[in-house]
Amino acid sequence: MTTFIITWEAGFCRSPHIFTLLGRISAPLFLFAMAEGFSHTHDRKAYLKRLYIASVLMSVGNGLVNAFLPHPGGAMVINGMFATLFLVGLYIWAIELLIEGGKERKWKKAGAALVMLLVPVFSGIAVILFMGNMAELSPVGRIAFQAMYTLIPSPVFVEGSVFWVVLGIGFYFLRNKKIGLSVFYVLMSGFFFFSAAGAGLTYENLFILNDQWFMILSLPFILLYNDQRGRKMKYFFYVYYPLHVYLLVILARIVA
Repeated sequence: MTTFIITWEAGFCRSPHIFTLLGRISAPLFLFAMAEGFSHTHDRKAYLKRLYIASVLMSVGNGLVNAFLPHPGGAMVINGMFATLFLVGLYIWAIELLIEGGKERKWKKAGAALVMLLVPVFSGIAVILFMGNMAELSPVGRIAFQAMYTLIPSPVFVEGSVFWVVLGIGFYFLRNKKIGLSVFYVLMSGFFFFSAAGAGLTYENLFILNDQWFMILSLPFILLYNDQRGRKMKYFFYVYYPLHVYLLVILARIVA
C-alpha cells in the first residue's frame, strides 16, 4: 500500500491522501490473495519463511529510508504488509492445529498452536512496555526494543493492526462461501463506517481521518475470483510491494 503519509506538523495534505484511499482498496486484495495462496501451497513453512524474511528486510529498509531520506513535512514510511501477511498465515495454521489437536487429543500439537498464537501477543505487550520507558532506556535497551519490534511481529503493531489480521483469517475460513464472506466483509467495513460517522459526516473525517471503511470498494474484485490459478508469478509481490513504496517515497521527497 501507499500509506506512507502519516503525520504533518500542521494541517492535512489532501491530494496525496488519494494514495491512502487506494491502499484501503488494495490491502484487502493482498490479504485475500494470501489466504487463497496459503490454502493451496504445498509447503506452508517455506511460504511463511519467505513472508517473514521479507517483513524483516522491509522493516530495515523503512528505517534506512526514514533516516537518510527524511521528509521535510515529518511524514514517515511505516509500510509493513509482509509482517501482516506473515501473522495471518501463522494464525491460520495455529488455529487449524489447535482444532486438530483438540479433536485428536494430541496436546503437544495443541500446545504448539497456543505458542504460535501467544508469542506475537506477548511481543506486542513487551513493545508497549518498552515504549512507556523509552526515555529511560540505555542504548542497548533501545537496540533490544528495535530488534523485538522487527523480529517478532505483533498483531497490534503490524500494518492494519489486529483488524487486517482478523480480515485475512476470515478470508481463509470463508474462502469457499461467497455469501458468508460478503456478509463478513460488509460487516467489517460497516463497523468502520459507522464508527467514523459518529464523529461527523464531513470530508475530512470520512476521507482523511477515518477512511478504513473505503475498503468496501474492493469487494466486487474479491467476488470475481473464479478459484482458478493465474499466471505463475511466485516472487512478483516480494519485488513489487517494496519497490512501489520506495519509488513513491523518492517521488514524494522530490516534490516536497
